[in-house]
Amino acid sequence: MSTEKKSFPLAEDEWQVILDSLSNTVFNEELTEEARKKAKDLFVKLQKELPRK
Repeated sequence: MSTEKKSFPLAEDEWQVILDSLSNTVFNEELTEEARKKAKDLFVKLQKELPRK
């Protein structure tokens, strides 16, 4: 697996779509607890870095 980091610039509204999708994933009861925790952690991290409209 490559450790090279790639940059994918997205518009603010595109990030909002990602956050909305992650939010749905975080609260999906069909996920394992570990997958839900990882999605939730990523959601919180992104939400802190993305200014809300």
